[in-house]
Amino acid sequence: MRNQNRRSPRGDKISEFPDELLLKILSFLPSKDVVATSAISKRWKSLWKEVNTFRYDATPPYPLTCQMFDLFIRSRSNVESLQLKLNPNNSIQDIRDLVNDAASRSLRELRIEMVYKSFEFPQSLYLYPQLETLILEKLSLVDIPPNVSLIGLKKLNLLSVRFSNDESVQRLLSICPRLEDLVVRRSTYTNVMVFTIDVPTLKCLSIDNTSGESRPEGVHGFVINAPSLRCFSIKDTFSNYVRFGDMPELVKASVNIICDQPIPTAREKVQSTSSKM
Repeated sequence: MRNQNRRSPRGDKISEFPDELLLKILSFLPSKDVVATSAISKRWKSLWKEVNTFRYDATPPYPLTCQMFDLFIRSRSNVESLQLKLNPNNSIQDIRDLVNDAASRSLRELRIEMVYKSFEFPQSLYLYPQLETLILEKLSLVDIPPNVSLIGLKKLNLLSVRFSNDESVQRLLSICPRLEDLVVRRSTYTNVMVFTIDVPTLKCLSIDNTSGESRPEGVHGFVINAPSLRCFSIKDTFSNYVRFGDMPELVKASVNIICDQPIPTAREKVQSTSSKM
């Protein structure tokens, strides 16, 4: 009878989970819902305050404005992960203020989805070296200014990101001296013709270029120079130009390229890479 009295009320089995698991579950919820869990019971009253992953979703209906969410972020002493799903109504200044406030609170991971709106890196991302993961999705990236660096960045995801030109891609990658993991997903929105990946520190690369209805005109594809690469995956049904540099450290690869034009250099490189497996 004593053990039964200690059990959570019937239907509230989740409250019996350890704090570590509950915090993991809360990290996947929008922040407004995380705070709302404090009303469930005494067990949950203060648990949300230990969450360090914060999510803001501006898709309707959204009861919190970007400014209100920023005030909430300012009340936190530590923000390890910030995930933003924004819409065209969010002003650039509001977004900049929000990211700046999070960056000054030990931000290690930043994810921004902007529904095809221009985005410029706030200055704080260059000033605080603790940022390790950056995920950009469905946005148009403003050119990187000179004499800056994302010195701590190790993981970068470019998911349907638009650049001003081919050189802008190289410029972004060149300011990441410690980059180890790169994910590229192209779409019809991506305007880069030849996506050049020249990163000597890169260890893991994943490319998906299978979204679209028809191949664009002209030369389009990838140039990859990553001598430290250990894991490589590419699925590509749209490129007509693919060139690989030497990959002496490669231990795992998945290459699936469909092309209706002969590419002798690329074909030879793919065969050479496959033979090492």
